[in-house]
Amino acid sequence: MKLKFVCQWLIIAAVVTGPSGYAKDHVKAADDAYHFQSWEGSPYNAAYTEWWYFNLYDAKHDLQAIFSYQIVDPLNLTTHGLSYVAAVVYQGNQIIPGISFYPPSLFHASDSAANVGVGPNTITVVTDNKYVISGASSNGRLSWNLHYERVAPSWFAGDHVNVGPLAWEQMSWLLYMPRAAVSGTLTIDGQAYRIESSGYHDHNWGEWDFSGTNWNWAQYSQPGLTFDLGDFVDNPNGRASFDLGGERFVFSASDYKLVHTKWSFDPLTNLSYPTQSVFTAEKDDVQIRLVMDVQKTAPLSAGPPPALVIFEQPTRFTGEITIQRSWFPIKIAFEGNGFKEYTATSTAVP
Repeated sequence: MKLKFVCQWLIIAAVVTGPSGYAKDHVKAADDAYHFQSWEGSPYNAAYTEWWYFNLYDAKHDLQAIFSYQIVDPLNLTTHGLSYVAAVVYQGNQIIPGISFYPPSLFHASDSAANVGVGPNTITVVTDNKYVISGASSNGRLSWNLHYERVAPSWFAGDHVNVGPLAWEQMSWLLYMPRAAVSGTLTIDGQAYRIESSGYHDHNWGEWDFSGTNWNWAQYSQPGLTFDLGDFVDNPNGRASFDLGGERFVFSASDYKLVHTKWSFDPLTNLSYPTQSVFTAEKDDVQIRLVMDVQKTAPLSAGPPPALVIFEQPTRFTGEITIQRSWFPIKIAFEGNGFKEYTATSTAVP
């Protein structure tokens, strides 16, 4: 990954001396805790879901991985409530999935910090900036014990944002670790790998119709720069953000355009999915162009048809930011690896 500074002293003067630190976005440890207590009693509790998502990108071992700890219908009002941990590892040309299901009674979480248990799988808060995630897939192929340390400012991207066609369909989204330093052990088919890499952690919760809400998501980071996108299909409440050295630029859906320029087809789900996407944004004195080239794709789905399919994709990001300061335009080019998601609803999921 590389960050090209055009006139570096201007960058330092204009960006780094801007607001910095985690507190500028008013994010507290409790914001990353379990939120169902504040939603309990809603007539839509059967549609409640909450998850804590983590990923990593280890170039040394050509390993990418995601881990998601999730609860669905925590009161089991539908009698189909469940909790689960989904893990996917991309190793070279292999994709190794692992998912472990548990009844809601085997889920527990704190409302003061992100201490979470899904069966024997856990998230443990060591400090506000350090977590440990551990677990294993029920198929025996994957296990992990990983430390995540926050190294970039958090962003509370949305609280009770309408994401579906009905007013009650609302989601909250917290990017607690837009960039993290990840260390620990990831074991694949009995082979243990020592991980020292970058990573990411965010958190979603709320009530909405999963089969009727589709989104595009993307995440990239490098030292001093993070990019995040949460775009909802046919919904005006998407948002994106760049953080440069502690100065955050936020774009609403009316400020950006996302175009999928290359596609592939997945015969298992009978769905097409993008393999290249172009993001452009302009607001005030900032312009951005970003190309996302997908490297690998894993289609993830759960539940009977019609089912939401999440195409989880390690991706190469290439972009440029232009900041039109009154005295000189600043151009910042960057390139590196991250993740994106594309979702669609399939009636062909086995």
